[in-house]
Amino acid sequence: MNRLRTCYAYIFTVLACTLMQHASDQPSQTKQNTPEQVTLSAEQKKTLMARPKKIVGLVPVRNETPYIDQCLRALACYTDAIIVLDDASTDNTVTVVESLAKECNVEQIIKKQNWYRDEPGDRNKLLQAGREIGGTHFIVLDADEMFTAQCLHGSILRTKILAMEPGDKMVFHWIRLWKSIDTFRLESDEKQKRPNGEKKTFCDIRPFIFCDDNQSSYHSGFIHTSRFPTTLAAGTISGLGDVTVYGILHFQAVNWRNMRVRQAWYRCLEHIRTPEKDVNPINLRYASSESDNNSTLCSSFPAWFEYPFFNRKAYEAPEQWREKQILAWFTQYGMRFFADLDIWDIDWGAGVDAN
Repeated sequence: MNRLRTCYAYIFTVLACTLMQHASDQPSQTKQNTPEQVTLSAEQKKTLMARPKKIVGLVPVRNETPYIDQCLRALACYTDAIIVLDDASTDNTVTVVESLAKECNVEQIIKKQNWYRDEPGDRNKLLQAGREIGGTHFIVLDADEMFTAQCLHGSILRTKILAMEPGDKMVFHWIRLWKSIDTFRLESDEKQKRPNGEKKTFCDIRPFIFCDDNQSSYHSGFIHTSRFPTTLAAGTISGLGDVTVYGILHFQAVNWRNMRVRQAWYRCLEHIRTPEKDVNPINLRYASSESDNNSTLCSSFPAWFEYPFFNRKAYEAPEQWREKQILAWFTQYGMRFFADLDIWDIDWGAGVDAN
C-alpha cells in the first residue's frame, strides 16, 4: 500500500509525456493529414461555457452481450445521456442495449450494418451524435471498462466534470485487472528507482473525459484511437489521484485466454489491413500487453466493485467470436499468411463450441 501511495507524485510528473506518447503512436502518414489543433478565442470560449451542461457517455461496441449491461448501468451513474455505436454485432448486444435504453438514458444507438474496423470514423460518429443531443462534456469508455464505484461518493466525479472548461481533459488510472478480478497490474519503470534500488511502479494513466470545443474531430490509424479528439483545443489536464480509490477498471485480461485471443485478433487484423507492413513492429506492439515482465501484481480493492449490479462472472466467461473470426481468416487467407505473427502458442479451435 505504501508503495502505491508514494508513487503518485511521480505518476503525474510523467502525465504530459504519457499524453504525448498517445499522440505519437499514430502512423506518420496520418499525422500529415491531420488538421491543426482547434484554437478558441475568448469570445468563443465564453459562448461555449454559456451552454447548458450535459454529460454524455460515448460507447462503441461489438459483440459485448456478457457485460454491456454493467458498462451502461455504471456509466449511467455519471452521465445525463449515453450514445452507443454498434459495429455490426452478431450476438444480442443491440437487444440488450435497447432493453436498457430507458433505465440508462441511452438516447441513440448507431447501428452499422457491415463490420469494418474504423475507430476514428466510429468515434467521430459518436461525437457528432453526442453534439446533436446537446452534449458538452464527454466520457469515452469501451464496453469492458467502468469507473471504480468510489467515483460515486459525494458526486465527486460529476462535480469535477461539470467544472471542466472547453478543451480540458480528465485522466484516470487505467486499472488493468490481471488474470483475475482480484488482482491488478502495476508497471515498473526501469529508469526510475527508489533509494533502496527498487524499481518504481506506476499505473498507466489515460484521458477518458473531455469538455468539448464543438469543432474538433478524431484522426488516426484505423485502430488504437485516443479517447479525446485529435484536434481538441488546448486546455488543462486534471485527475482524481489515488489509484486505490479512483480509476477506470479494465476487465479485458480477467479471462486470460480471452485476452490472448484478443491480442492475436489485433495482430491478424493489422496484418490483413496492412500486408505490406513488417510483422515485427506488429508483434512488438502487442507483446508488452501479454508479458508479465516489468510489472508488479497487487490485490484489488473490494470497494472498486461495489455497484449493486456488479457480476464478476460476466468477465470470467469465455468469449468465442474473435476466435471464430480468426479461424475464418485462416481459411480465407491461408495459415501461411499469418505464419510470422506471434499467435501460434494458442490452441486454435479449443475455445470454440463444436456446434
